Amino acid sequence: MSTEFVPAAEVRPVTFAVHASDHVERGHRRGEELRTGIASTLEAYRRYFAHLSITEAAVESSAASSWQRLQEWWPTGAEEVVAVAAGAGIDVTELMEIVARTEIMTQAPAAPTECSTVSHTSPGTSVAAQNWDWAADFSTLWHFNDVGAVPGQHRHVGIAEFGMLGKIGLNEAGVGVLLNILKHTRDTDGGVPIHMILARVLAEAGTLAEALEIIDSAPTSSSSIITVITAEAAVQVEIAGAHKRERRARAVHGADGETGESGFLIHTNHFLHPDLLDGALELRPDSTSQERYRHLAEAVVRFEAERALARGGRAVTVADLTKLVTTGPGDAPVCCTPAPGAAYGDRSATLVSVRIDPARKQIDLAPGSPADGLHGNRRFQL
Repeated sequence: MSTEFVPAAEVRPVTFAVHASDHVERGHRRGEELRTGIASTLEAYRRYFAHLSITEAAVESSAASSWQRLQEWWPTGAEEVVAVAAGAGIDVTELMEIVARTEIMTQAPAAPTECSTVSHTSPGTSVAAQNWDWAADFSTLWHFNDVGAVPGQHRHVGIAEFGMLGKIGLNEAGVGVLLNILKHTRDTDGGVPIHMILARVLAEAGTLAEALEIIDSAPTSSSSIITVITAEAAVQVEIAGAHKRERRARAVHGADGETGESGFLIHTNHFLHPDLLDGALELRPDSTSQERYRHLAEAVVRFEAERALARGGRAVTVADLTKLVTTGPGDAPVCCTPAPGAAYGDRSATLVSVRIDPARKQIDLAPGSPADGLHGNRRFQL
């Protein structure tokens, strides 16, 4: 197998746009139309799991356990997963190796890569941005995901890895989600896949409260941070195994993530909620999470000072957030680029730049990081 990868900014992802009469037909079409990408992604994750020293038997057992929990928690979503697998010509437990990849990777001693997210809460105009970092070897294994509404579910747009129903995105009700991975001693495999929680929020949540209720109801086993963004507010839900805590912007200035006096929230890849710090772990020995967090916090303070000088202040926009998450040589790697000559399994990259404006029902998605110039950016209007 080739050890080469396509630089993230050069990727021109396919768009999966699907309109169907119900969720089962929609799933079957996903499997059929994205069959090649699903097969490539399954092969890539199997190689990656082996690199992380997770045995084939452990992968299969974990996928089967997550599949059982998913069926209990969200039967409708499970039915759609079955349809995707059938359309792709694979067994559902094989597809679950992709869908539950975060839960499977709790069995590895170190998580592979990291992300950075910034949001700003201002009633009626809240916005968010994320640099989605992942293994550079997966740079071509994601797509734009434009999922048409079916009875009881919303249309939603975002990105998804091949085989997943959803990931990072925004729905037509103005509810968006972003995701950062975390690590905790409470982590185990076999819980409801974090990516199915994201998919359910996008499909079913019509309000911030409904999104938070969906997240809280899920029997999770792996650690992550889900940022829910609506025009009303941004809320971070830190997950440590089965435990969850919310973080909201407050009018304070401190080191626990609430920075400035106008609603900024930052998250990288370490726990911030005081209730979850006992047992919190760094993702890996060379984690840059603390460094990236400090960089972003300092950038927000500078931005706030400049904005305060403007007459009457002004609304924070996705363009402002894009500048905050743009870094260059010598900065903390909020924009992540693999080091020259980095070996397989040790080369992370910002694969996608995401910006969400719920009030305008807009989401911008660009291959690569904002430092790459946002060439290939797609703006979707819901």
